[in-house]
Amino acid sequence: MRFKEKIAWFLAMGGLLFFHFYRLQLHTLNFPNWGDDYAFLELLDYVQKHDWKENVNYIFHFHNNIHRIAYSRIWILIQYALLGHLNFKTAIILANVQLVLILIPFHWFLQKIKRSPWHLVGIAALLLAPFGNIDNFNLIGVLQHTGSILFLVWIAYGLFYAENQVWFIILALFYPFVSTEGLAFLPMVGYVLWTKKSHLKIPFTVFALAVIVFYFHDYVGSASSTGQVTWSLFKGLFIFLGNWALPISDSFRASINFLAGIPVLLFFTWKILGSFRINITFPSLLFLQIAATGLLICYGRSGMGDLELIALSDRFLLYGNTMLMAIYCALIFHKHQTLRLPWALLLSGTWMIASFFMARRPLQEMYQRWTADLLGAYYFQSSSAYECPPETMQLLKKTYYRFDTEEIPRQFPEFSVQKTSPINPIINRFQEGRLSLSWNQIPEKTNVTDQRFVVLAQENTPEKKYYITSLSNDYTDRTKHSKLLIFNTLPMAHFQVFLLNLPNNQYPTYQYLSALTITNQGQLLR
Repeated sequence: MRFKEKIAWFLAMGGLLFFHFYRLQLHTLNFPNWGDDYAFLELLDYVQKHDWKENVNYIFHFHNNIHRIAYSRIWILIQYALLGHLNFKTAIILANVQLVLILIPFHWFLQKIKRSPWHLVGIAALLLAPFGNIDNFNLIGVLQHTGSILFLVWIAYGLFYAENQVWFIILALFYPFVSTEGLAFLPMVGYVLWTKKSHLKIPFTVFALAVIVFYFHDYVGSASSTGQVTWSLFKGLFIFLGNWALPISDSFRASINFLAGIPVLLFFTWKILGSFRINITFPSLLFLQIAATGLLICYGRSGMGDLELIALSDRFLLYGNTMLMAIYCALIFHKHQTLRLPWALLLSGTWMIASFFMARRPLQEMYQRWTADLLGAYYFQSSSAYECPPETMQLLKKTYYRFDTEEIPRQFPEFSVQKTSPINPIINRFQEGRLSLSWNQIPEKTNVTDQRFVVLAQENTPEKKYYITSLSNDYTDRTKHSKLLIFNTLPMAHFQVFLLNLPNNQYPTYQYLSALTITNQGQLLR
């Protein structure tokens, strides 16, 4: 490229990356966003009380009885060693640098097949498409799932374009300790090495078997799979393969994803088997691993609930972006099938813009929920989003974590019942500790930037308990919803319900809504 074209290329790539990291800065909090994030606080608590041998064992031990997330734990320990504490917001932003590292093998791939470097801008637009990056705003998500894509892309590139080097073999053997789907990639790596008659095929096979034996040598987890191959399993797989589809309809999202997964499967089946012999390339290997990941998720979690909802989870959306990058690379792989550069950039750019608009509302809802968790932990030492025992909440008071005072309101109100007409929920359900409330008479926000929450004060206890949760779907002329976790052990629990308004850089205000009574049989009374 000429000098001016290089400047334009760097500006385009820099603009895409700046846009992504700016949104991270805007929408992340220094707080564990999921219950799984507390595992990193438990890690720091553990390593300070044990010797190095016990710490090494702990780094590789199971998380949630199935995942060995050694990569994520090592990442957190390095940050803690450098900074002296765990800042979740900083950790999330640093972990997102993995996205930049993912682009490097794609840049080398374009050089190998002699395509314009401008194609990297199109690939980056697909990788950084906002809707597919919602999981990158969670620490456990960005470390485990983005880390998985990072290892996948580097190993796949090494297999085809650095086959006589050892570094990608080391990455492949460590891949299962990034995310469990790394186990499924070991046979694929072995197959490519044996078909290429690589001199590394035998050493890799021996070490891969050793990794698999080590991974399961002390496995004691309970079964989360039904062990049956059913239509719902394959339906979930197709939905997973269609995770690149934007949610143009919430009601038909599962159906749209299902239909989107079919052409992907047909396209890569043609690419791999179209010449009546197996032909695996760099982009088709990406597809095979994503398909294997989807199969593992659907089969492994078939006993945990609705597979459609599991496959549609935000934590798997980046796999959809990666699928789009695999399709993009497959379309430019052969010269006679090359997707022309102007069309490629137009399509990928349009997709990224559409993805931005699709991501705005779910990201706002997630940020609202994260803020509710933060306020609940800081003021009430409780969580209403997930089960969090007191000993876990105490980890937030350790020396290695500090609340960011800029994320906490300067003053929090003392909630008291006001003599006003009650605003009762139109729908209320309480099942297995999960309370769901809906309203259609709550006054609209005076400022669209305000955040509003629902606060429940439980009165018939020795010490009043407070639960705070976000008010979702808080838009004009919409039915508002709240969901929170309450473990009610009393025969009858009495609550007062308040609406908390949190304006930007101002003192919070509140409004009394109604009284609510929950029995331990799951009945709700007004």
